[in-house]
Amino acid sequence: MAFTLVIQSKGLFNKAKSVDFAALLNNCKLSYGSYNDFYTMDEGKTKNGTAILYNPNRIGRGIFFDAGDVSKGVIKVSYNIPTTTAEIEDFVKVVKEVERQFGKASLHCEEENKDYSSSELEKNIPFMTEFSLKQLNEGCVKNGNMQYILTLAKFPWYMDDETKAKYKTIETPDDFEETIHALQKDDVYYAKPSLFKDGKSGKILAFYTLTSNCESYFPVKPDSFLNFDAPKIDEALVRFFIYEEEKVVDGYYPYEKFVEFIKEKGATKFDAERLRVPEISKAEIMEFVESVKQ
Repeated sequence: MAFTLVIQSKGLFNKAKSVDFAALLNNCKLSYGSYNDFYTMDEGKTKNGTAILYNPNRIGRGIFFDAGDVSKGVIKVSYNIPTTTAEIEDFVKVVKEVERQFGKASLHCEEENKDYSSSELEKNIPFMTEFSLKQLNEGCVKNGNMQYILTLAKFPWYMDDETKAKYKTIETPDDFEETIHALQKDDVYYAKPSLFKDGKSGKILAFYTLTSNCESYFPVKPDSFLNFDAPKIDEALVRFFIYEEEKVVDGYYPYEKFVEFIKEKGATKFDAERLRVPEISKAEIMEFVESVKQ
């Protein structure tokens, strides 16, 4: 579920406007990136005129910004529901900044088929927050016995059973806001596979890469990633990159054995599907490689 606004320029003679993206980011104190095929963020990149905006001091689920039709005087912005109070406030700031740059604009919500003014949006922030919290509660109830995945600004989050149980009845959005910011604030690599089809066997292979001395998030099961177009994986392997030598270790290794290895090296639970892997040294990697070869 989302809340989407179409912002239409209403300048003199309906002249199409442009938007100074750098000024918008600066004035709203936001950063940006774009999603790749696995819904993880490529920082500082746009895609076909779109971007995911986020507040680095209060990272939420990301504000979708679409300037693909800016030549026609149209900008679309949306936020995911449920989201945080801070992100709803940032969303309104973005809308007001686009309106300021256009000079004059109309605001139309696609989901509600309703027109708004920026002042109405600002007044509605408490209601929008309350509705978002209600959707969080209901989502956790509905998905109580199923996998519940939320796309955050930087990567997908697989909510575990304990968190779902807590958010079924939570009465304020504060903990949710604190939690998803904490999940995303650290500079940690979120592992995603490269997918290939073996020409001989026809099998779909997933290849993951662990880099030495780089804290990372890796899935416990190699097919736990968000990509709606990806085929079913038949086999998963991992390889290693030695950062300090800028060198790839020869060979690919069974993913199941790799998960056992990182658990032994202190990997801890990150969410329902992923482990947070501490920095692994070259010596430890080579120790694993030699053990698998035996």
